[in-house]
Amino acid sequence: MAVAFTAILMIMVYNFYNATRAVYATGVAGQVLQDGVNTALSQMIQGKTEPTGVYRLSEAVSYTITSLSEMHFVGTDGIERWYKLNAGATQLIYHHPTTNGTVDEVIYQAPATAIMTLRFSIPTVANYSAAVVGIDLSIAQTVSGRAVSGAASTIVQLRNHP
Repeated sequence: MAVAFTAILMIMVYNFYNATRAVYATGVAGQVLQDGVNTALSQMIQGKTEPTGVYRLSEAVSYTITSLSEMHFVGTDGIERWYKLNAGATQLIYHHPTTNGTVDEVIYQAPATAIMTLRFSIPTVANYSAAVVGIDLSIAQTVSGRAVSGAASTIVQLRNHP
């Protein structure tokens, strides 16, 4: 009887350990995904150093949303740049000029097995005197059989828009 009781107790402890481990893994994965979303949006807002200076989306003179997940914008230098996801929805790409021509630079790589969703929109926001663009970004992944995600949204005002 003592052996049976010990076996049942060990099975209960093992099941509790597995459940706790799965919850911990999903919590950590959720934080990693949220950090990734915040990092990717920061990269988009801060801009990149290019041969003629740092160009930010907020300094664009115009923009065009070519698809739900791709936006082109023209900087004050008259050069077109764009943000988009790669075909596998695992990388955020920034197309911009360099000293050797233009390049598609990966500014964020999602964790393995994660999928990104990027959406650009024209928000209906009152009290803006210039053009604005909305950016929604999310990253989703299945960890320990559970769906985990991180997401954020922002609005960027184009200061140089006529």
